[in-house]
Amino acid sequence: MTTPLIDSSLQARIRGAAIFGVIVLGALYLGGIAFCLLMGVATATGVSEWMKMVKAEEEYQTPLMFLGTCYIVFSCGAMIWLRIGTPYGLYNMLTLLLIVWASDISAYFSGRAIGGPKLAPKVSPKKTWAGFIGSSVGAGLVAGGLACPVTLAKLHVETIGHFSPYSYALLGFVLAMCGQAGDLLISFFKRRYGIKDTGTLIPGHGGVLDRIDALLLVALIFSLIVRFAP
Repeated sequence: MTTPLIDSSLQARIRGAAIFGVIVLGALYLGGIAFCLLMGVATATGVSEWMKMVKAEEEYQTPLMFLGTCYIVFSCGAMIWLRIGTPYGLYNMLTLLLIVWASDISAYFSGRAIGGPKLAPKVSPKKTWAGFIGSSVGAGLVAGGLACPVTLAKLHVETIGHFSPYSYALLGFVLAMCGQAGDLLISFFKRRYGIKDTGTLIPGHGGVLDRIDALLLVALIFSLIVRFAP
């Protein structure tokens, strides 16, 4: 019996990512109301998943629910601002998404191919240092490519702060690390409350919060960079 090149779990992830990606990219391209509606749904669903996970039966958990809700709301609001409130908003938001997606894909395949020591075994047992480094390398390459003069000329855009491709590559490298930290943050709470996924909305990926855990933290940091870049 031959082993399939792509196992069933990866096939489910690819299908889920394709559906999710088409919806996100379509709304991103349209901008305006379409993108605001998408982010509104993502915010409401993410907050709902967070509240169900944290379970507010005990009084001491109320501040945690409030902080988590603010984190999701502000992060999604930052993405709306990036798309609608900044020059070259489509390019900026696309840069953010591609950095996070490249980080996620690179971490998955480099971690599986290389393996090795675990990054945070008590929080997320499947994550490895190889995946962590691979995620940054992949994101850095994608970010550098997005800032190449040829790319900028074809898209008729400018990088934030007129950063060079090398600066964008470094930016992608660092943001990928932030994304991994954001992923581990949500993983910590999932493990604390004894759940595997925050929801079941996206096949192969779980809930909305499972899919945007890395994006939330990176969106906040990237938005600050865009806001205060010279």
